[in-house]
Amino acid sequence: MKKILLITVLTFFLISPTYATKKNNKKPVQPSVVDRLKNIETISADFVQVTTIKNFSKETYKGKFYLIANQKALWDYTEPYKQYYFFDSRGMEYYDGSTNQVIRQTKNSSREAGLVLSVLFNFREIEKNFVVVVNGKSQIQLKPKVDIGLKYVMLLVNAHNDITGIHSEDINGNVTEITFSNLEINKKIDKSVFNVKYPESAQVFEY
Repeated sequence: MKKILLITVLTFFLISPTYATKKNNKKPVQPSVVDRLKNIETISADFVQVTTIKNFSKETYKGKFYLIANQKALWDYTEPYKQYYFFDSRGMEYYDGSTNQVIRQTKNSSREAGLVLSVLFNFREIEKNFVVVVNGKSQIQLKPKVDIGLKYVMLLVNAHNDITGIHSEDINGNVTEITFSNLEINKKIDKSVFNVKYPESAQVFEY
């Protein structure tokens, strides 16, 4: 479920929060979001993710998110155990510390990785794959145009148009809520943060 969430999270970070102040309630956003995307170069933020799996208990994760537009992105989880998702122009690498396993997918082998990469490296794909809808002054909703396993994803913003979180629900009724803090946009990111490594003992699966 986290993999599906990452697609929409990366998409949301590339959408202007100023759209939430428009008064065309529950109508597709105009003008194009692409105009805003051209101005976004880097993003970093701390996050807390709470996932509620239907008929099971909640799970809480914490970590840091980094993005250099047109180059790479990293979701670096630190709690309750080490894991990360790393994206670049080649594809996706996922490490799970609880199983000590690595999964690598090229952009051509995985629909999920391909969609994330199309958002990161070809901004026009956002409108191709999602319908952006304003819902009041504090929510922006992305509705997938194709089946990616999600009912909805909601971007939450405050009165100052700062991104405060993301809520989503998949087709099985599982709900994920992410809260952001220390959000920084267009500030220099040391590329060394992307040099994530997994243990030599890890099992590696390539697709």
